[in-house]
Amino acid sequence: MDRTIEPSVRQRRTIRRLVVPVGSTSAVIILVMLVTGWLHPSVRRDQLRTARVERGDVSATLDASGLVVPGFEQILTAPVSTRVIRILKTPGTEARPGEPVVLLDDKDARREVARLEEQIALKRNARRQTELELERTRNDLTTSREVKALELESCRFELNRNRRMFSEGLTHEDAVRKSEADVARARIELDHLESQLANAKEDLAARVEGLALEIAILEKDLERAHERLDRTAVTAERAGIVTWVVANEGAAAAEGEPVARVADVGTYRVEATLSDVLARRLTAGLPAVVRSGDTRLTGRVHKILPTVQNGVVTFEVHLDEPDHAILRPNLRVDVHAVTEQRTGTLRLRRGPLLDVDGRDTVFVVRGGRAVRTAVTIGLSNFEMYEITGGLSEGDEVIVSDMSDHRNAKEVKIR
Repeated sequence: MDRTIEPSVRQRRTIRRLVVPVGSTSAVIILVMLVTGWLHPSVRRDQLRTARVERGDVSATLDASGLVVPGFEQILTAPVSTRVIRILKTPGTEARPGEPVVLLDDKDARREVARLEEQIALKRNARRQTELELERTRNDLTTSREVKALELESCRFELNRNRRMFSEGLTHEDAVRKSEADVARARIELDHLESQLANAKEDLAARVEGLALEIAILEKDLERAHERLDRTAVTAERAGIVTWVVANEGAAAAEGEPVARVADVGTYRVEATLSDVLARRLTAGLPAVVRSGDTRLTGRVHKILPTVQNGVVTFEVHLDEPDHAILRPNLRVDVHAVTEQRTGTLRLRRGPLLDVDGRDTVFVVRGGRAVRTAVTIGLSNFEMYEITGGLSEGDEVIVSDMSDHRNAKEVKIR
């Protein structure tokens, strides 16, 4: 038997049927809102570094590592094969111009000087003897020529007398012919003596000239020997600091072997190394920037060494301020050789770029959001990018690392 349901019961059941769906729907909505908020990435503003897109100059550079070395270093070598007698200056001490650093054994050098002086004396004596021989031969031949000239004159006189007597019938024809033969013979002998005299003068003069040349050569050798003797006291050519010296006194030193180095620490240059793959873009005369910490020094590529060692090319940079206070020997620096430069272009301070689908992207601040934006990069160097597309002047770009959000199109800034 059916009973009538109380109105209060029906009311409770109606309320239950309405509350459950509404509550479930509300719970789902709240859950979706919470999950959506949890999935949407965000980043704190104080954790970001940003930079503005601006107009200015951008250069392309070749980045190399460099070492600061003294602007001038004199390598002192042994002039002859000898040994070290005394070390007068130790590394780190100051050397003035002309001041000896190392003293070498000079016995062999002195013997060489004495030998050359003896040879020069012998050659000078030989030249003097040759000159005396030339003078004696010239006198003898001159006297013989004068005698022969007188004999020729006498033969001519005899010929004229016989011809006159023959015409008067006082002598016969044979006497005339004999006189003519005597004149011809005397003339030939006189010509021969004159030729001998000329040849003797030329021969002896050549011998004297040859001896003079040998003496000149020996004198040059003697001059070099004196220089080698003087260099056995190894001296600095200009003021500087002794950076290295041979280790031990008594050590042997071959000719041309270094025995000390003196550096001018008032000025410096930079020796830089670069991969040979990039070296073809490097030429002498390119502007260069040398960095050590926050200090930047300008200069130019001075020369490029032709040899390649272990895939590395070495080049020198001469600085515009070679005496800058920060410079010191063996200081490690960064070197940037400028290969190309553009002015008045859009640029952005260098930071990490994100590669998304093969394109360079950055996050640009738009109000309270960071929006991922594709950009096109032109020239770049150690501190700037050239922006050729994707950004406008004045855009604020995040230049800190955003790789954790590379897949997000937007990031909330809180």
